[in-house]
Amino acid sequence: MKLHPLLDDPLAVLVFQMPPPAAVAWEDYQLAARQVLAAMQIELEGENAVIKPNVTVGERFADPDTGITTHPGFVNGMIDYLLAHGSRRGSVYVLEDPRNSDDNAPRHWHATGFPELQAKTGAKLRSPTTYTCVKKPVPQPQSCTRINVSRLAVASNTVLFNVPKLKTHNLSITTLCMKNLMGVVNVFDRHFCEQAWRELPQAVRDNDQPRAMWMDRTVHEQWQRGLARRLIDLAQVVQPRVNIVEGVVAREGTGFNRGRNHTLGLSVAGINMVAVDSVASYLVGFDPQSLIYLKMASAAGLGTNELKKLRVYQVADGELVPCRDLAAIRAQPPLRVISDIKEENDDMYYA
Repeated sequence: MKLHPLLDDPLAVLVFQMPPPAAVAWEDYQLAARQVLAAMQIELEGENAVIKPNVTVGERFADPDTGITTHPGFVNGMIDYLLAHGSRRGSVYVLEDPRNSDDNAPRHWHATGFPELQAKTGAKLRSPTTYTCVKKPVPQPQSCTRINVSRLAVASNTVLFNVPKLKTHNLSITTLCMKNLMGVVNVFDRHFCEQAWRELPQAVRDNDQPRAMWMDRTVHEQWQRGLARRLIDLAQVVQPRVNIVEGVVAREGTGFNRGRNHTLGLSVAGINMVAVDSVASYLVGFDPQSLIYLKMASAAGLGTNELKKLRVYQVADGELVPCRDLAAIRAQPPLRVISDIKEENDDMYYA
């Protein structure tokens, strides 16, 4: 794969913003995706393309316009572009578990918008079942020594596109590129938040009252660190070639059913997950140096979460130019988090 030389750099991040329409349609998502890939000058050279959107609970919510999942229109635009720039029909895959249940039953993807996408583009819908995964060693493990991941995500002659939704989350605060990779893990093993919860002290886990009645920030941050260790392990095993955060419509809240949408017209892209997550987190109102998973990922050598070390670009007159005022693009008001922290449910981690 080829891409713009300025962006083939782990310190480079592209911020693309389209004027947000009053009512966002499928075609608006398509256009945004095509424009982002065109700005990146992506050209495939015969490789298979594997696109990993965030559709974790797509079958449950059964509406692509909830703002909870990566919009299929954005993926549609990506595939349209790729088919015109070196990809072949039938060589593009969409990889995700849209049900998030512990079984190998076929996923139907109904009402997610992705069956329609498949019919339009010929993309193949795949989920990481026991039969389609492979165990890979973690070079420098923080939580586990091996991770069972989809063969498609680590196959040779494959370009992996990591395409999360721009969202906040009740535990990780922002859920972007690094957390989106959980969807390539075998369906039985991907519950990182639950696994991290089981590492907390027994007295914490035994409290059967609603967490919002008793959980303090200390416990919440301990829980966050357990999640971060697993994300760091996974990032050592699965390394996307391109990361694009879809924020045409962003979502605040828990990351799932509780929350609301904000039409921002944003896409944030780059080859390094920590860099992209840091810029995207900043743009929705957070200090990336205060987010636990980004601090730990940076300390583990996966990238930098210091904005001053990053080279951020925008598009002007069809060319990449340095972004001189990133603060001017920040969401106003900033996106909020609905957490389980007692008395802090809507007011966490603002920059």
